[in-house]
Amino acid sequence: MAVYKDKYSTKDGRCWRYKSYFHNYNGELKVKNSRRYKTQKEALQQERIFLLNRDKPVNKIFGDVANDYFNDLKVRVRESTYILYLSRYTHHIKPIFQDSYLNKITVLDIERWKKSIISKVKNTDAANQYYAVFYEIFKYANKKYEINYNPVVASGRFKINSNKIITDKEKLKYITYEDFKTFLSVIDNEMWYAFFTTLYFTGLRKGEILALRWEDVDFNNKTLSINKSLTYHTNSGRYKITPTKTSLNRTISMSNVLIDVLQKYKDSQEKYGDFSKTWYVFGSGDALREGEIYWIKDKYFKKANLFHKRITIHQFRHSHVSLCVNEFLKSGEVDATKFFVIMSARMGHSIPVMQNIYMHLFPSAQDEIVDLLNNL
Repeated sequence: MAVYKDKYSTKDGRCWRYKSYFHNYNGELKVKNSRRYKTQKEALQQERIFLLNRDKPVNKIFGDVANDYFNDLKVRVRESTYILYLSRYTHHIKPIFQDSYLNKITVLDIERWKKSIISKVKNTDAANQYYAVFYEIFKYANKKYEINYNPVVASGRFKINSNKIITDKEKLKYITYEDFKTFLSVIDNEMWYAFFTTLYFTGLRKGEILALRWEDVDFNNKTLSINKSLTYHTNSGRYKITPTKTSLNRTISMSNVLIDVLQKYKDSQEKYGDFSKTWYVFGSGDALREGEIYWIKDKYFKKANLFHKRITIHQFRHSHVSLCVNEFLKSGEVDATKFFVIMSARMGHSIPVMQNIYMHLFPSAQDEIVDLLNNL
């Protein structure tokens, strides 16, 4: 540990530094080289603060640190991301740790929290989304208070049970076209019939279909303009229109089946005297509520005797890609790369992401390799 004068100085004359050693949260010995200060006295003061924090973490309430973190996050990320992170914190972290002192949270506390989470969600990917928020809050505290204590990192991410065999079907759940037609046949409401038909035949994200307005529907060119998303704020119940997930607008073509369904539905909507092109396609003057969508979806799956095959709203997106893969292969095409180039623009995903998620749906992808082996 030492305070010394650097041989280099900044333009405003700062040249004093301190150097100190510490053990990080993994027990590794690290060195701290400070930034430059104007005077030796200032460098000494900052060194004392660092040593204090190193040996005894700042006594802060975790909930207060989290509030500071979210105030900082709000100005750095898209609003939908901010709302999503805040929701994960509010429901899965805050109830347990909001009143705890930062330096009193132990690895054992994190392990107990992880057991509680995995017993509820039973999904490692979802659980690690909560872990990521917890990690970021502690990382923010490490940076702001110059403490080197992060029990979240020391505990580690949620891990998949290596003894469990996960099939492709479990990784990517979707509904077949035949089952979808059965599901659709029991829907006795015109709006919901159009809503689920649109989901299945476009693969729109939840926020994108909720934000869709009639001015985005071009029946002449048979296209939908996807240029916004609707995000709900969990705490207030209010929603806000934001850019799409990737902040990229796209235009997607509609099939004849979808055009017929939407045109018929629009004709019925235009009978209202206050109809406007700015109306939401689904919800009219106001957007649909998320909770209502989930309840209605499960209601019709149950009515169709398909409750055991029910899927989430996002899995309608997977179902659309699965449908397109099947029809692509039926046409005699086997070029997976060509398919992913076409579908990446339609789905608003990059080609590598599309390949990573959906490549296993191409059962003939290795046929050419097998042909080579058979010729040995």
